[in-house]
Amino acid sequence: MRIKGKIAVWFWVMFAGVEIQLLYGLFAPSEEDGDIGLQAILVFVFLVWNIVILPMAVRNYVEIVDERLIVVLGFCKTAVEIGEITEVYKTHNPLASGALSLDRVMIKGRKQALLISVCDKELLFRELKRINPAIRIGRRG
Repeated sequence: MRIKGKIAVWFWVMFAGVEIQLLYGLFAPSEEDGDIGLQAILVFVFLVWNIVILPMAVRNYVEIVDERLIVVLGFCKTAVEIGEITEVYKTHNPLASGALSLDRVMIKGRKQALLISVCDKELLFRELKRINPAIRIGRRG
């Protein structure tokens, strides 16, 4: 089963803002016309930005395969044994994580903890609880 990752409006605003700034820097006329070094830096930053950020928007989901929860975000993939999960709850925790929204789910296990964002949190909770009835499901800050 695959559950789509949630992407907040602020992510798209940030993405578009950086894209516009970089494209403006590349194509707007300036006093330093012909500054190849600056143009090369802007092209490099534009490419790196798109190579890193776009895959995060395209490959953003969690998948339950057998008894494993697989979290995919861009080029990153993390797996957690559902039997190891002790607690899951909704949160708006702003800690740095791979979640592209502040409307998050904390997944706590015996060995690790993850912050993720999914479109259908209730479906995720039901499926995790079905596989591991010992999981505590709650709501925290």
